[in-house]
Amino acid sequence: MRNTAALIFLLVMCTAMTLRAQQASYTEAASLLEKTKYNQKRGNLEGAIGHALLGLDQAETLGNQELIIQFREVIGQIYLSKKDYKKAVSSFLAIILTAERQNDQENLGKGNLALANTYSDMRAYEKASDYYQRAIDNFNNLGKKREKANAIQALGYNYSKSNQFSKSITTFESLLKLAISESLYSYISSAQKQLFLDNIKMNNAAQSTKYGLAYYDRIKDKGNNANLSNTTRNLALQYINIRDNKNALKFANISVSLDGQNTMSLETLGKAFAANEDYGKAIEYFERALESNERKRNPEGMARNYNQMAKLAIDRGDLRVAANNLDKAEKIGIERNTRITLLDTYNMLALVNQEKGNEDQEVKYRSLYEAVKLQIGDPDKIAPKLSTARENLAESYEQEARARISTVENRKLAQERERLKAQQKLKDIEIIEQQARLQAQELQKKKLEAERAKQELLITEKTNEASTREAELERLQIDAELQKLSEAERAKELELLEKERKILRQQTELQAEKLESDRQAKMLYFIAIGATILILAILGIAFYRTYNNSKTIREQNQNLAEQQKTILNRNIQLKKSSEAMLAMNNKLKKAHVNLKVLLKKEQATKEQLEKTNLDLKNTQVHLVQAEKMSSLGLLSAGIAHEINNPINFVSSGVQSLTKNFGELESFLENYQKVLALDSLDEIKKYAKVLQEDEDFLSEIQDASKELLEDVRYGIVRITEIVNGLRSFSRHDEAEIKETDLNESFDSALLILKNKYKNKTEIVKEMDESLPQIQCFPGQLNQVFVNLINNAIDAIDENGEIKIKTLNLDDQSIEIRISDNGSGMPDDIKDKIFDPFFTTKEIGKGTGLGLSISHGIIEKHQGKIRVESKMGVGTTFIINLPKKLEVDDNILEEENLKLG
Repeated sequence: MRNTAALIFLLVMCTAMTLRAQQASYTEAASLLEKTKYNQKRGNLEGAIGHALLGLDQAETLGNQELIIQFREVIGQIYLSKKDYKKAVSSFLAIILTAERQNDQENLGKGNLALANTYSDMRAYEKASDYYQRAIDNFNNLGKKREKANAIQALGYNYSKSNQFSKSITTFESLLKLAISESLYSYISSAQKQLFLDNIKMNNAAQSTKYGLAYYDRIKDKGNNANLSNTTRNLALQYINIRDNKNALKFANISVSLDGQNTMSLETLGKAFAANEDYGKAIEYFERALESNERKRNPEGMARNYNQMAKLAIDRGDLRVAANNLDKAEKIGIERNTRITLLDTYNMLALVNQEKGNEDQEVKYRSLYEAVKLQIGDPDKIAPKLSTARENLAESYEQEARARISTVENRKLAQERERLKAQQKLKDIEIIEQQARLQAQELQKKKLEAERAKQELLITEKTNEASTREAELERLQIDAELQKLSEAERAKELELLEKERKILRQQTELQAEKLESDRQAKMLYFIAIGATILILAILGIAFYRTYNNSKTIREQNQNLAEQQKTILNRNIQLKKSSEAMLAMNNKLKKAHVNLKVLLKKEQATKEQLEKTNLDLKNTQVHLVQAEKMSSLGLLSAGIAHEINNPINFVSSGVQSLTKNFGELESFLENYQKVLALDSLDEIKKYAKVLQEDEDFLSEIQDASKELLEDVRYGIVRITEIVNGLRSFSRHDEAEIKETDLNESFDSALLILKNKYKNKTEIVKEMDESLPQIQCFPGQLNQVFVNLINNAIDAIDENGEIKIKTLNLDDQSIEIRISDNGSGMPDDIKDKIFDPFFTTKEIGKGTGLGLSISHGIIEKHQGKIRVESKMGVGTTFIINLPKKLEVDDNILEEENLKLG
């Protein structure tokens, strides 16, 4: 009883301690969640993600699904804020998959909505629409009206952002209907506002006016002047479009009264006055808008204002004022390259010259109009902003996330299954051991009982023997006593006979004395009778004692028979115990067989784990390839940025040259006219004009030379970049080629120039005697880019990176890449070539770059090592053979990787 009580007490204490530990872990995880949200709110995203990842580990250890989903949601939001769409997709997709497994419609709706927002933010609008619709269906099934309205609103904004305005209008109309029926007033306002704006973009003035007026009535008393000003300004423009000039002037005045410094409001009021044919007021407000744009140094606004005043002048028939304003607008448009305003300017210049009858100038400006329109497209045409590349990128992120989550989940499930199997095996073995111990104890107990029975049987036998001896002795004693009684009876009979003879003699002798002796004879007769009775009594007593002794002996014999029966039963029990022991041995043999089966299963499990390990290695290879593609994407972005400047040089120069050639055409026309004249007087009339043309022609020639030089420089720069990229075009080659590594470094630096310029100085010490070596050029380029990129990241600012090549001997060369960055401690230095190990901040490194580089160098039969000192810097040292002998299997693997 005491042992049982102690055991119960220990169990209770262990349970209480476990509960306290779980509660402490839950409290810690909840605290990390609060810290995450606090840092996220303050904009400290790196601190927030650090706390969030720790908290997620805690929640997964606890197995608390609610906390896991909360952490994944906030992690996804942080990555979305950082524009790290791949990780955001992975976080939100994990919520969706978990909710699907648990049939949790609410979290499934939240996950679908969050993933849709991510796709919308990365401009994969079609995938975003799909997930928004899923979220709407989830919340509709749950009967959550507000959440459904929120998802519908997000879907509408997604359509609007992608210029799918007809779908956006349909979506916001359904939102408006739902909001009105369910009294969701905030959604009524947002639906009316977006319907107002989308109908404006669709040039549907009647509908936009309807929704704009409803929206204005709802917000006019809210006190938000900026919003009211924008709304009334747009409403005034729509009233102008439907020719309701009175209401146009009303709402334009309201817009200016709310925000008189807004140039767009001033322009709108000017348009409203023009629509009401109050040209004086219209000019006044256009001039006020122009002054405001001049103060703000807004060239596009200034050109637009000149165009507006020119249009007003054209409407009034004042072509001179119109031409003057258009010249100013054209000058600003050309100088500042405001092509939208240039389109209007050239269109109106063509109209002005048409009115003047100047056909040549009209044709010229028509041509310029078409040229600008060709560059910027039709401004009135609204095309959907749908990108197949973005959709494919989003799909690749999702598929990659699904594969990664599936791999992690499968690994967790496999580990859990193996853990459960191992626990079950241990339990089975423990049960078998317990059964064996119980059987052994039972067998020992039966042995003890058999031994005790044997001892009792021996004692009984000894007791029976003693009893038998005692009975035999008593029987002999009885026989002796009976013999004594028989002898006594014979003696008494003889004595009686003797007395009878004496009596007969006395009778004979005393016949005479018969009368006298009658009395004595009678007395003697009575004495004889008494003696006889006495003798009979003695004989009865002896017989009674003999009978009792016989009965006792019979009872003892009966007891002996019962004891023999008991012994026989004990023998039967011993036989049964022996049979039970045999059965127990059989069970132990079966348990042994089961253990062998379990060992075989363990071997099968081991083989399965080895297969899983192989699959993980294959997955790692895929991750390495993904890292390569990611690096290539980053490099492409850098190249695009680097090549953009020379392209701008060429584009800007070509545009200006095109304009100059347009001017030259007019000069040539004047010269041709002069050449066609016969009269000297007429030629003299053109002399002054030709002189002015020649002066301007000289300016155009000088400017064109400078422009051509700019174009040439841009083309040369592009050529350099393209030549530098030639080595990187060999990434897909699986052949060994002889390569100049000095040239490879020039290419790598060209690719990374955008990253290190204005931050790091590159010092090159190239050995000119360095020969071409045999290698996989593209792979070594990747190594150089990785190492230089890491060196750039290790330098905060104004650092130095030194690249040195050295021709060691006839067999090998050496490459050193050094930086004067922060350096690294020994414990980190030992791990840098491990896969997925990185010292960079979360979200800035995958930990695969150096691992891939190490593998590439080993494939080239070379060595790579690192020397680093904290506060001094880091040096990577690479030794490579000049001649590379590669097994055919490696070449075959390279071909397989390249497809």
